[in-house]
Amino acid sequence: RDGFTQVIKPVESGGRAGRPADAPKAAGRWAEPRTLLALPDPIAPLAAARKARRKLDLPTLLRLYRAVPPAPCRVVEGAGGVAVPLDPSGQDWADFAAAIAPTAVVVVVPDRLGAINQARLALAYLRRRYDGPAGVWLNAARRPPSAVAASNRAGLAAAGIPLLGESARGDRSVRCHFLPR
Repeated sequence: RDGFTQVIKPVESGGRAGRPADAPKAAGRWAEPRTLLALPDPIAPLAAARKARRKLDLPTLLRLYRAVPPAPCRVVEGAGGVAVPLDPSGQDWADFAAAIAPTAVVVVVPDRLGAINQARLALAYLRRRYDGPAGVWLNAARRPPSAVAASNRAGLAAAGIPLLGESARGDRSVRCHFLPR
């Protein structure tokens, strides 16, 4: 099919085979959801794979990812954060990003006190393995106080971290920003 978007979840911990928990919700009606490896227990990917007696390593995930038919647009959703191991040798989502060379990596950070620290740590870690465009999406499960929200945005800007988007629970408006060239 031409003109469609895929939402790919390489590893779904807590999903049911053939019917993953997160990918369809993330895809909505505007995209085709794909889950490459569904594991029943909602725990860290390697622990879930061990418990399910399934093989999980970076070469396996890359093979599954590359077997998905191409699409004009792909959104690949990780699990747990850029440093979560996907391979018994310690390779993680940062290594996965380096291997697939996406247009950009978006690190989702809660829009609350501590967001600047979390964003700086996650992006510093990511940069050890991936040198492409990256930035932060601030997501608020609860609206932060206005002083915290303003401080988060100012702190990200001062650190040179691109703010790629922001969203809040219950707020139907999502603000997307563009990557600087």
